[in-house]
Amino acid sequence: MQLFRRDVLRSLEAGIVGLLLIQTVRHVFATLYAHASSADLVERVPNPDTLSDVPGVVKLATTQGEIATLIALLLLPLLALIISRWGISFPLTVILAALGRSMALQVPDLEVPMASLAAGAGLLYLALVIARRPAHFPTVILAGFAADQVIRALGDTYDRTWQSDYVVRFADGFEPDMGLLVSITAVLLILLSIVLWYIERRQELRERQEEGYAPPLRGLLNTWGGLALGGVFFIEFTLLSLPNAVARWSGTDYAGLVPWLLAATTLPLVPEVRDVARRFAGMFDSAWRGWFWVLLISLLLVIGRGYDGLLAGVALVFAQFFVGLTLWWLVQTGLPRRNFTGLTVLFAVVTFAVLATGDYFTYDYAYVRNLSDPYQNVGDVLRAFRDMGLGLTLIAVLLLSIPMILARRRIPWRGGPAGHTLLVLALVLGVSFAGAAIVGNTVVRRPPNPDCMRVATYNIHGGYSQFFDSNLDGVAEIIELAGADVVLLQEVDAGRLVSFGIDQPYWLARRLQMEHTFFPQNEALQGLAVLSRVPIVDMEGLLLPSEGNQAAVMHVTLDPERLVADPLADEIGNLHIYNAWLGFREAERDGSPVPEGEQDQNRQLSTMLNWLAGQHGPAWTDRIMLGGTFNHGPDSPLYKKLRMDNLDNPAIKDPFAGLRAENAKTLYLVDGTTARYDYLWIFNLPFTGVLVDDSAEAANTSDHRPAIVAINRREGVTCQP
Repeated sequence: MQLFRRDVLRSLEAGIVGLLLIQTVRHVFATLYAHASSADLVERVPNPDTLSDVPGVVKLATTQGEIATLIALLLLPLLALIISRWGISFPLTVILAALGRSMALQVPDLEVPMASLAAGAGLLYLALVIARRPAHFPTVILAGFAADQVIRALGDTYDRTWQSDYVVRFADGFEPDMGLLVSITAVLLILLSIVLWYIERRQELRERQEEGYAPPLRGLLNTWGGLALGGVFFIEFTLLSLPNAVARWSGTDYAGLVPWLLAATTLPLVPEVRDVARRFAGMFDSAWRGWFWVLLISLLLVIGRGYDGLLAGVALVFAQFFVGLTLWWLVQTGLPRRNFTGLTVLFAVVTFAVLATGDYFTYDYAYVRNLSDPYQNVGDVLRAFRDMGLGLTLIAVLLLSIPMILARRRIPWRGGPAGHTLLVLALVLGVSFAGAAIVGNTVVRRPPNPDCMRVATYNIHGGYSQFFDSNLDGVAEIIELAGADVVLLQEVDAGRLVSFGIDQPYWLARRLQMEHTFFPQNEALQGLAVLSRVPIVDMEGLLLPSEGNQAAVMHVTLDPERLVADPLADEIGNLHIYNAWLGFREAERDGSPVPEGEQDQNRQLSTMLNWLAGQHGPAWTDRIMLGGTFNHGPDSPLYKKLRMDNLDNPAIKDPFAGLRAENAKTLYLVDGTTARYDYLWIFNLPFTGVLVDDSAEAANTSDHRPAIVAINRREGVTCQP
């Protein structure tokens, strides 16, 4: 019984520290991306001293110091080479992790250094667990990711535990802020670790006095195990541990995936499940067992990425289950004379960092700058990561399977007492049911007057302000204050590492009580979205021809007549919304000016207009709104083509054409340049007013400003502007 209680306490400590590690890795990665991007922009500002009060501004020296601090603290696992035999090493490491996590919230100026301390201490704890408690190594990873999924489900994919002033409301009226809750959790974790250390110390002294005492088995993470752990980290952080990312990859519903992915994450912890896996693996020849594992997980990922719907979602859920089972193969147990686990954990960090950098350039390949000699080829290499998202994931699968490929004489999966199986299985079921209850149903608030609607287009810059201050709450407030019933969103992320793993269209829809739909533009997690209080009937999308950053347009069909008793509803038809992002104009290519006919924008606009013509021509009687970020101004030939002679259709209108040029600008760059790059064109729709929100609040949420048009549902109904 004492051993059982000790194992429960060890598992609880391991799961909490694993959660801290996972949360801090996500947070530090995205925060350093934002700070580095901000510092790069600050260097381009003629007079940086004018930016003292601008949110998100970070100087280059500050970012360099944060990166240096992170690198130094990520070396903490090396201490395991010295302190792994110390009994007090676990509580000391837990104190460092808990202190760093709490201080990152309490002292904003030390957010990155303290979060880096928590990450480094978490990795040190991982190294100590592998060396001294190898049976609990998978618990650190799997319980940590499961807890992270639950926390994100509570926040609609947003990890609110990094907002110190966020208030949590309990049923009994207790309303603590997140800073207090994290501090309380840190203190309780430290007390738990001290109590566990005391129990282990007494038990070890008692066991040493018994006859026939044998030292407990130790764990060892060799070089291949370190590389495999890096592959596990990559595939979990970027995809399989995020239900929203899995949902976007597979085209399935997030709420429906949460409980199943929680079950797939935690089921490998059930002893009987591992025993079944052992018997299954024993059916295969040891020389081919590992390669079969590679092919199995790779096939599931290919199905999950290549298809949409239930089949794809189920494939990715099973992929998560099999990746979790792989963790037992990474660590070798025995009584090694030398243990370099503290060093090989760093191999996992480096592997993850390399793969995560590649993942970043699968989205931002088009923004790589040309470098001078002797690095002139680096830019071409980085741009070659375009469309490599699935390829990097498959590389990670190969890496995480290497220990299984090399192991010929052992199958590390083992069962356990029936009591352990029942307890862990009950926890798995409880967590899964809790996940299902948390996500709940979406509540949609319909337009107060469907005859009079406001439509907005808003480029949200990946949830960052002009100088990369993360402000998704500000985006929601701007949309709410605008009273928009339909919102066209561009540059939207749905679970990327650089945007904290948040599914922005899903979170905004839940926050604003709207329906939403998303069309991936780059890979599966970046693209276009539409939020709507009007019922969404259908969505389809089209990728436009692009040499540079991938352009796209999505077509969303709305049914406003469902909200009114209109005898003419059958004759009117649906309302068609087109949301587009066009590429940037290219000044030169390979040192030569790019001819007008070869510009991406020209081909993209022609392709998009031909698509519209195929949908609505030749009569052009449908109600249509075409909006988004077109990345050209009103002085462009493309604007004139769209306004004056597009498709021989005189019904198209630019509602903002009557505004003064300075009042219609939507793009604000750090060098002071302003332009009108965002548009809302209307076909066969009366409008009553227009507005570009250039308020201070809008300036703090994106480098674009929302453009808003008030429209009547159809001719014959009247609305006040």
